[in-house]
Amino acid sequence: MAVDVVIEDARWETLDLRQIANQAFFETLFLLNLNHKSFACCVLACDNKQIKQLNNKFRGKNCPTNVLSFPASSENYEVKSTLTPTEAYNPRELGDIAIAFEICKKEATESQVKFEHHVYHLIIHSVLHLLGFDHEEEKNASKMEKIEVQVLAKLGISDPYL
Repeated sequence: MAVDVVIEDARWETLDLRQIANQAFFETLFLLNLNHKSFACCVLACDNKQIKQLNNKFRGKNCPTNVLSFPASSENYEVKSTLTPTEAYNPRELGDIAIAFEICKKEATESQVKFEHHVYHLIIHSVLHLLGFDHEEEKNASKMEKIEVQVLAKLGISDPYL
């Protein structure tokens, strides 16, 4: 599989996070015509305390957040869908994702969605960030949301933006 998962909070063991992360990664890349074997990333499954430290250190925000994305480079794969595939044994590292249990669980409960579905959405969202997508401007946000909704639909998950 192309996604390594490091579980630092045992509560994540209630989900098959490795399966969720790999499936979200595969389907996102597939939709964008990128070969999943050419790319890799790592997901850190942590708690609010750890993600708060990461958020403070890397973004200057001293509060927990649901998920953080740390792209390995500033290369924008979104516009390079014709990239020459790398060898499967030497995939291009996209970066790292950190996801916090408590805040994700709380958001899922408040939104009345399955926790697992919310995690799929956040991983897809983060993979898009690793690929160079952003949502700072409305047109970019709309494009990113459209991709998220398409990938979630492929996974049988309802549109979270409705």
